[in-house]
Amino acid sequence: MRSGIGISILILIMIVFVGCTNPTIDIEQESEGNFDKDTGTTLGKKENLTFPGTQMEGALPLEEIKGDIRHIYYAGEGRILISAKKLYLYDLATESILTEASHESAEIEQAWMIDNGFVLIQRVESASDGLTELDLNYQGIFYNEELEPVSNFDFNQLLEDDDFLVSLKQISFNDDGTIMAYTTDLGLYLYDFELEKKTEVLDLSSENSEERSDIVALEQIGFTNDGTQIAFKAETLPIDFDQASYDTFGIVNIDGSNLSNQTFEDYTCKELIPYNDLLLLAEDPTNASGRLMIMESGTNEVSIHSLTETKESGIIAGSDKGAYFASFCSTDYDYTIRIYETKTGKRVAELQGSVDDEALLYQIPVIKILDDTKTVILLLGSKIEEIETEMIIDHF
Repeated sequence: MRSGIGISILILIMIVFVGCTNPTIDIEQESEGNFDKDTGTTLGKKENLTFPGTQMEGALPLEEIKGDIRHIYYAGEGRILISAKKLYLYDLATESILTEASHESAEIEQAWMIDNGFVLIQRVESASDGLTELDLNYQGIFYNEELEPVSNFDFNQLLEDDDFLVSLKQISFNDDGTIMAYTTDLGLYLYDFELEKKTEVLDLSSENSEERSDIVALEQIGFTNDGTQIAFKAETLPIDFDQASYDTFGIVNIDGSNLSNQTFEDYTCKELIPYNDLLLLAEDPTNASGRLMIMESGTNEVSIHSLTETKESGIIAGSDKGAYFASFCSTDYDYTIRIYETKTGKRVAELQGSVDDEALLYQIPVIKILDDTKTVILLLGSKIEEIETEMIIDHF
């Protein structure tokens, strides 16, 4: 952890303009114009212009935040959770800390907003038997709305001896926080905190791979459709065993029934952003085509939005309630964030900015969008120990 605060909120002015969309494959038509994959633009649309954002001078320091900001999470009602030396509940409207909790931010952690509070899980590394090998322990804590600890739990107690968790993207909580879904190399499970009961949804270790639709691993999961289903991004076995596994997307009922696992024509899902009524399926950052797939939960109807630039679809962030999504792209010291309506794909705003230290843009940033207040939050440098983080806030 670096010393000093080194964190500021830079207030910028957003430029709002009309956006555009264009479908591909067997998708419902949503807009005019033809998408050019080479330039990442939609042709034949007069609104397809780029306007530079204007940055105001001066900064508003977060002097009460101790340590560097490492993570930001949605907290509802125009608030966010800020993870630093402590865990802070921050009100964006009043620019004030509502409450705080004792907490040491970890490099690997994730928080979920649930009814009447929050859940936070951290990966804690500890030496094993005095050797250089490290044990990866996952510890969780439930908080109420005032960030008062309610209960702790040791996630590792749910794992078998030969089982392991790769990423916190393999965990999801239902709305009231009573049910946790998680997936390991052995299977997909539900854990009921009230009944203290573990239930298997999918067995990923069975010899009969057809029963699990040839799935090798579930890399990301999320509750959807009123908590009755679990959406997932998976790795699936190829038909020929001399080939590599490939990316798939699927949905399964929480009782293990109606398992689907599929690919899409001319589109590869690499990142899952789940909501109750829809799913955002983002592309691989290394092979972006300037598109974003949206699937409606329940009906599984699919549409594809075409974005302004080809490379921007590689970094996608969803808003707190799913009404908007943001894209991010950068070149040298400059970056661009574009905001789109999720249902229509209409581009509604663009933010352009620059940094003094190019290293701030070396890794994927943290982007948060609050629907009700139309607030955009950008956190840069949170994953790099050697530089000071920057948090930028704006409205659109």
